[in-house]
Amino acid sequence: MSKLSAYEKKRLENIRANEALLRGLDMPILNVKSESRSKPLKKHTPKPTPKQPKVATRASARIRGKAPDLTDAAYDEPDQKRAKYENVETKETMNEQDQKKFLGVLEDTLKMPNTTPSVKRERTPKEIKSYESLEKSLNKLEIRHEWSTVKVTTDRITHCLFHPSATKQLAIATDTGGWIGFWDVNGKEEDDEPVTYKYRPHKRSITDVHFNPADNTKLFSSSYDEFIRIFDMNTAQFDTLELGSGKYPITGFDMTQDGHNVWFTTSDGELGFVDTRASGKEAVIHEITAKKLGCVHLNPVHQHLMALSSNDRTGTIWDLRMWAKKSNKVEPLQSIEHGYSVTSSYWSPNGDMLVTTAYDSYIRLFDLNKDNKTLELKTAISHNCKTGRWVTNLRARWNTNKIQGLNNQHLVIGNMNHQINVISGETGKEMATLYDSDHITAVPSVAQFHPSTATPVILTGNGSGRMVCWS
Repeated sequence: MSKLSAYEKKRLENIRANEALLRGLDMPILNVKSESRSKPLKKHTPKPTPKQPKVATRASARIRGKAPDLTDAAYDEPDQKRAKYENVETKETMNEQDQKKFLGVLEDTLKMPNTTPSVKRERTPKEIKSYESLEKSLNKLEIRHEWSTVKVTTDRITHCLFHPSATKQLAIATDTGGWIGFWDVNGKEEDDEPVTYKYRPHKRSITDVHFNPADNTKLFSSSYDEFIRIFDMNTAQFDTLELGSGKYPITGFDMTQDGHNVWFTTSDGELGFVDTRASGKEAVIHEITAKKLGCVHLNPVHQHLMALSSNDRTGTIWDLRMWAKKSNKVEPLQSIEHGYSVTSSYWSPNGDMLVTTAYDSYIRLFDLNKDNKTLELKTAISHNCKTGRWVTNLRARWNTNKIQGLNNQHLVIGNMNHQINVISGETGKEMATLYDSDHITAVPSVAQFHPSTATPVILTGNGSGRMVCWS
């Protein structure tokens, strides 16, 4: 055996020293699979999408030093009136055969539970009650589908969510090109490709998406193109929520539990209100701030409470009943300063906490005081939220699932290190860090829990329109 050179000896000593150091740290590594897979992962390469005409990037009139001018040649109408937009590009994105197949997927999704007998009866998992069992379940989550990632949208994903059906896992994503993509998570085409469909109901970036709380067959989406679209899952057709004659660059929206009222925010610092039952009426607009409002959320328990987040570095809470008094000016119940722009603020499913994210790289948890008027800071968690231009803003989203999300309230958020973190709302401590190097090669900037499965399921999406599902 030949003698080792001085260089090789030094290198071997360094390797052994590093190994000893790591053993001494005793650091656990979660969800990183070192064993070899029995089957190689497949790469999903979707069919090419027809090229769409480019739309100029929107620049704020305020930044350009001009008065607001929302005229857009793509939306000019002969009578200069706001007409219902019906030219949703379905023919260019989905042929008649695919449309029929997708309707079949939607029909399966909307089936009522306990109406179709099953040959094999599956046991219902016990409800996760304790913090320890929930934490254990979260750390067992894996990406189980055979594709490394699934291409669901054309461009960078802005939001994602699951349909609330407990019978089928239908994942939905929106993107910066105005596309809405659907992914049947457990489905497979005849050629072993994943089952995905997409439409383009908007001409610009989709800024928010929600199911009607009172009717889960209606999917609402908003966009900078000044429209709120309504996708009917029974017919796979789009309608438009009438906002009157005004044009508003919508940045987000939320709905009351009965589905009758929609509150929306704009990039010009406005808060709008529209009654979905009052067709043709003008939206009521309130001027809140000179900066962009980026997120609005109604408290699920105390429906008169609203949370807003703004680029003016504040998160605010409001009592909606104050506007009913028609006073000249309504002040927020509380305004909370942040270091930089506040990108999101969401009430917890029990309505007793609020979480905010901001560009100052903190996740803040607040308790709602007994007076239901003020918040008290519970904890501030350091978390890199400086996403830059090409990564969607990181938002901390609560698990609203009634089985897992109410007894031990917790939330999920993406991580610039390509991980996703699950954080306890009760303690502010991390419950799980999920990462899989075989699947994840980009920042999972959007993440959401499934609202009705018996065990935790998480959907994530990234800047290339690709998604994975943890189950």
